[in-house]
Amino acid sequence: MLKKETVIKSFNEEDINEALKIYEKYKLAYEKDITVFTNNFHSPNIWSFFEKNCSNSNFIVETNGIFEESERRIISFNNYYKTNYPIKILRISNKSNFSNLKHKDYLGSILSLGFERDKLGDIIVKEDKAYIPVLEDISDFILNNLSHIGKSPIEIKVIEDNNELPSVQFEEILINVSSLRADSVVAKISNVSRSKAIEVIESGKVLIDYVKARDKSQEISKDTRVTIRGIGKFIIGEIIGETRSGKQRIAVKKYI
Repeated sequence: MLKKETVIKSFNEEDINEALKIYEKYKLAYEKDITVFTNNFHSPNIWSFFEKNCSNSNFIVETNGIFEESERRIISFNNYYKTNYPIKILRISNKSNFSNLKHKDYLGSILSLGFERDKLGDIIVKEDKAYIPVLEDISDFILNNLSHIGKSPIEIKVIEDNNELPSVQFEEILINVSSLRADSVVAKISNVSRSKAIEVIESGKVLIDYVKARDKSQEISKDTRVTIRGIGKFIIGEIIGETRSGKQRIAVKKYI
């Protein structure tokens, strides 16, 4: 069984309270041999820790955020009987011909109802619709209390068929870096000098797997999520070769 001390040592001050609450759910599922779900959507640095450190042949730890590339996910402990996750998928359709609603508009409208961000999963906007996984226990409130986003009338429906869901859209880019240090990678994907990248990191604007980067020399590995405030969000991919000058060529996905 995972020890509480291991959790405490593995997270920083920003995430420790959330991690310890999840640990208590893990402990309950483990000791009582029952299925337990977390009651929030968690970022990758949180859910990946519990997947990696708690799952074994006798105890299943899984995560679900609905979309294939979901970042925010609910964690299930000991779900041997495949009980459905407590998630509803809302499709919000913009019924106005005069407005172009964006991700921030849909998110802001739901948060304005009094909910925290961790009650919602990832939001995918496609054309005039947004697809939003939400905790089951808040879905009816949203359905009954959200009729407009700004001045735009909307229609909300619960999606039962996952085949209707769009996929996360990425722009594929290639970068050449001398090393996988954070400052080198940030400089290339931001198209700034290395010294400027260091300033950005030191100002707290760079998140690596949703944790503030604190060390410009931190190594960045495959599948790492790098978020640069004001620039965008990226997934670091495979090293696909070297340039003639010896730099590493890396495939990167940029969220659109």
